Amino acid sequence: MKSIAILLGVSLIAGNASAGTPHTKDNEKGVIAEILGKKITIEKKDKLNGLIFGVLLDRFAKANKIEPTEQELDDFVLKTEEREKQQRIKFAEDRKKLVAALEADNLTDRERKDKESRLQTIESILKSIREMKEQTEGMGDRLRTMKRRNARQFVKSWKINKALYAKYGGRVIFQQAGVEPLDAYRDFLREQEKNGAFRILDKKYEAPFWRYFTNDAMHTFYPENEGAKFINTPWWMMEQPPEN
Repeated sequence: MKSIAILLGVSLIAGNASAGTPHTKDNEKGVIAEILGKKITIEKKDKLNGLIFGVLLDRFAKANKIEPTEQELDDFVLKTEEREKQQRIKFAEDRKKLVAALEADNLTDRERKDKESRLQTIESILKSIREMKEQTEGMGDRLRTMKRRNARQFVKSWKINKALYAKYGGRVIFQQAGVEPLDAYRDFLREQEKNGAFRILDKKYEAPFWRYFTNDAMHTFYPENEGAKFINTPWWMMEQPPEN
């Protein structure tokens, strides 16, 4: 694979060559952006963030030889299975407590409705867990392959985030799928844009593209010391993972 410096150099040369001349190609019907010289058309406008950011993250990972190790995948699968088991036990215990509580005669209507609603939710979750178990019975190797693929996705994403955070620093946000180094994302993208790796040609899509990376109101930020801890040590490497 070509180095990241060569790829960025090619993009810069292409950008300089077009400076001062009419952007006839930029104005081709339906082309709204370019990423590493490839055109993105208006039909893909709703996927613009993923198409640009995803390609650049993949190139960053390749350039920095970021890949999960077999041991890291083993640890993720093991911890995920342990966590799922503990969650099943907790749901079963919560269901038992709610059933017992609903047998009391001194509950107000509001308390009874609240407990009935919570019980219904837990029973729905437990039903889904049972159905999933039935569906995967006998899958054996196929199920292990699926778990391994899922582990690779999560572990690789964490290692990319950790590397970006180490390079750019900044604030860290909470996300259900895992913490994210938001400021590092933004600075990485700005650097890539400056170096010509991507261009948004139709400016009405520029603000929507940057909104996720620049609008603080969209996110929940960790205090600085906690952000650094969660970026460097994901939940499956902690002895006691944080509660969801």
